[in-house]
Amino acid sequence: MRYFLLFSIYIFTSQISVSAQNQASSITGQNIDALKAELRANSLTTEDRIEKLHEIGQLFFDRPDSTVYYLNRALVLSKSINDSVLISDTFINLSLVDMYNDDYDATLKYIDSAIQNLNKQNENHFLNIGIANTIGGIAYNNNERMDLAFEKILEANRFLNKAPIDVTSQSYLVENYSSLALIYFNIEEYDNTIENAKQALERAKQIEAFHNIADNYNILATTYTEKEEYVLAEIYLDSSAQTYKDINYVAGEVMVLSDKGQLLLRKQKYNSAKKEFKKALTMGKDLGDTHMLVAIFLDLSTTYFKNNETAMAKKYLDSAYMASRDMNFPMFSNKIALAESQILKRERNFTRAIKLLEDNVAYMQSLNLRESRLDTYDELYQLYKETGDAGNTLLYFEKYTQLKDSLQQELNTGKLNVLRVEHNYYQLLSDLEKTETQLALASEAQKRIKHRNYYLIGSAGLIILFSVFMFLRQRKLNLARRAVLESKQEVLYVKQQVLDNKVRFKNRQITDFAIHISEKNELLENIKSKLKSIKVTNDTYKEIVNDTMHFINNDIEQNKEKIQLYQQVNETTDSFRAKINEMYKSLSDKEKKVTTMLRLGQTSKQIALQLNISAASVDNYRYTIRKKMNISKGESLKMFIQNI
Repeated sequence: MRYFLLFSIYIFTSQISVSAQNQASSITGQNIDALKAELRANSLTTEDRIEKLHEIGQLFFDRPDSTVYYLNRALVLSKSINDSVLISDTFINLSLVDMYNDDYDATLKYIDSAIQNLNKQNENHFLNIGIANTIGGIAYNNNERMDLAFEKILEANRFLNKAPIDVTSQSYLVENYSSLALIYFNIEEYDNTIENAKQALERAKQIEAFHNIADNYNILATTYTEKEEYVLAEIYLDSSAQTYKDINYVAGEVMVLSDKGQLLLRKQKYNSAKKEFKKALTMGKDLGDTHMLVAIFLDLSTTYFKNNETAMAKKYLDSAYMASRDMNFPMFSNKIALAESQILKRERNFTRAIKLLEDNVAYMQSLNLRESRLDTYDELYQLYKETGDAGNTLLYFEKYTQLKDSLQQELNTGKLNVLRVEHNYYQLLSDLEKTETQLALASEAQKRIKHRNYYLIGSAGLIILFSVFMFLRQRKLNLARRAVLESKQEVLYVKQQVLDNKVRFKNRQITDFAIHISEKNELLENIKSKLKSIKVTNDTYKEIVNDTMHFINNDIEQNKEKIQLYQQVNETTDSFRAKINEMYKSLSDKEKKVTTMLRLGQTSKQIALQLNISAASVDNYRYTIRKKMNISKGESLKMFIQNI
C-alpha cells in the first residue's frame, strides 16, 4: 500500500501547481502580457509589484526557467523592503518549481530559507510557516524519508492550528491530516489513521471541501476494510460515492465502485464484486483514463479467476494487457504477469508460467521494485514446488523469506521512526506548552506587578491629592474658625465693654449709695444724740424713746452691712459673673444674683433681706439653680459655686 501515499502526495503537489495557476488567472483576469504591462506602471507599490511577479511566475509554472526568473526578481524586491512574509512567499514558490521537477533536495533548501525568514513567535507568520512545513513534508515523503515527512507535517499543523482561521489554513490542515492518516495507514497504525482521517473530514466539512470529504470517507473505508470491519467500511464507501456524485466527480465514483468491488472480493462475494467492477468499467470508459481501465480489467480478471471462471479471467486479462501496452507502468506489468502465471498454473503449464515470472522478476530487479518482486518470488516458489524442483523451490523460498523479512524490517523501522518522531514531537510540544505556560505566568505576574505599581502610584497620588485637599480644607476651616473666633472675641470684647460699663455704673451707684447711707447714718446719729439729751420722766415716753433709739441703732448696723455687702459684690462680680455668664447662660439675672450671694457665704435669710424677697423664694431659687447647673443630689450648692 506504500504507493498509495506516494501517489496521493504526488497528486497533492500537482494540485498545488495547478491551483497556483488558476488562482493567478482568477485574481488578475488578464494574460501574461497584461501583467507585464502592469509591472511597467510607476504607480505600483513595491508590495503590489512583488505580487504581480508571483502571479507571472505561477502562470509560467510549466516553464521552470521563466518561473525562476520572475520569482528571483520578486525575491530581490522582497529583500529590499525587508518584508519577511513576501520573502517566504517567494521561497515557497521557488520550492514548488523544484518539487515540480522532482528535485526534492533543492525543494527542501528553499523551504529552509522560507522558514528562516519567519518568526515563530509572530502570529502573522504562522500561516506561511505551516505551508512551508507542509511542502517540506511532501518533499521528504517523495524522497522516501517518511519519518521526516511525518515530523514536518506535525510541525505544519502546529502552526496552521494557531494561524487565523480561513479557507487557506483550513485547506492545508485538511490535506495534512489526510497525509498523516495515510502515513499511519502505511505503518499499519489503523486507530491513528482513523483519528486523523476524521480530523480531516471534520475540517473539510466546515469549509465545504467536498473532494476532501469524499477522499477521507474513502480513507476511512479502506482502513476499516484492513481491520475487517466490513459494515463500517461499506457505510463510508457509500458516503464517499454519494459525495462524489453530488459534486459530479465521475472519476471518484469509479474509484469507489472499484474499492467496493475489492471489499466484496475479500468477502468472497464474487458475483456482487463483478457487478461493482463492471459498473466501474462502464463509467471509466467514458472518462478515457487508461490507467483506471487497466486497474479495473485486472480486478475483473482476478474476480473471475477466484470464481473459477478461467475463460472470462483470460478475457479481461487480455484487455488489461492490450490497454497497458503503450504505458510505462512497471507495477501493472508485474500484476499482469502474476495473473497470467496463475492462469497457466491452473492449466498445468508450469514451464511457461515459470519462464514468464523469471523474465518479469529480472525486470523488477532492474527497477528495484521490491514489493512487486516479493509477490513474484512467492509465486515462483509455489510453481517450483508443484514441479518438484527442490533446489529452485528452496532458492525462491529463501529469496521470498529474505525479501519479506527485509521489507518487514523496513516497515518496523519506518514504524519505529514515525512513532519516535511522534513521541519526540509531542514531548517537544509538551515542553513548549510548559514553557509557554511559564512565560504566560511570568507575563501575568509582571502584569500584576505593573498593575500593583500603577495601583500604588495611583493610591499615593490619591493620598497626596487627599492630603493636599485636607490641608487646604483644614486651612480654610482654620481661617474660618479664626474668623469666627475673632468675631466671638469682638463680641466678647463688646460684651465685656458693656459689662465693664455696667460695673462702673454699679460702682458709682454703690458709691452714691454708700455716701447716702453715711449721710443717713450721720443724720440718725444726730437724732440719736438729741434723743439722748432729752430727759424723759414719763415711763411711757421713755420706752418710746428707747424703742426709737433701738430702731435707729439697728438701721445704722443694717446700713453698714449693706455697704460691706455691695463692696464684696463689687469685688466678686468682675471674674465670677463672667464665668457664670459663660458657663450657665440659662440662669436669669435674679438667679445670678442669688448665686453671687451664695458664693459670698450669705444665708437664705440674708439673701431674702438683701433682695427684699421671702426666704421661701430664696429656697426656690436655690432649687432652680441646682437643676440648671446639673448638681447631683447630696452635693453642696454653696461648695459647688465656690469651686467655680
